[in-house]
Amino acid sequence: MITKEIRNLLTVLLSFFALLIGSSTILSGFQGGAADTAPPTESAPISENELKDLVAPIALYPDNLVALVLAASTFPDQVAIADYWLQQNKNLTGNALVQAVDKQSWNASVKGLTQFPTVLHNMATSLSWTSRLGDAYHNQKSEVMAAVQTLRAQAKAAGNLKSTPQMTVEQQSPQTIVIQPADPQVVYVPQYNRAVIYGYPYVTPGYSAADVAAASAISF
Repeated sequence: MITKEIRNLLTVLLSFFALLIGSSTILSGFQGGAADTAPPTESAPISENELKDLVAPIALYPDNLVALVLAASTFPDQVAIADYWLQQNKNLTGNALVQAVDKQSWNASVKGLTQFPTVLHNMATSLSWTSRLGDAYHNQKSEVMAAVQTLRAQAKAAGNLKSTPQMTVEQQSPQTIVIQPADPQVVYVPQYNRAVIYGYPYVTPGYSAADVAAASAISF
């Protein structure tokens, strides 16, 4: 027979566990939404000129590298963590690095950027730019890609974007310039002074990578 005191105690315990389970469900939902698939926050649309400023540092990268940077920019926290992890594991190279990275819980694009440590480090040390780029890519994907193509056309018209031993440049249509590695097995990261290569001093807010010396050609 259950006494009144025990019955009251059981009622209190059941209420407590019900509250605990409800709280856990809410927290699980929140944590799951904030994990790998969490989209950047909605923000006011960015103007065409601001988008060109934003993508100017990466617009002349090979297409596959541009894709990695844009996708990874939507996970700025993971970019920072991956860069720190890479700094702590500089002894890892080749397959050992690939296997160690594969065990991490980062987005595939962030994992891919560990093969480009300089690019990843630039993004990690310029998190305000990375976050803004991620927001723009999430909210205005077509406008971001159009800005990339506009800058490529601008650099090509100035005679500063052409095929090299490191990359091939192909005008596939009036609106589309494709940049690919000359050797599919090796992807070079181009370096260029934005004011020289585009013929206009694009100022990229929050981007802290060192400026390349003024030169008309792209270096790698």
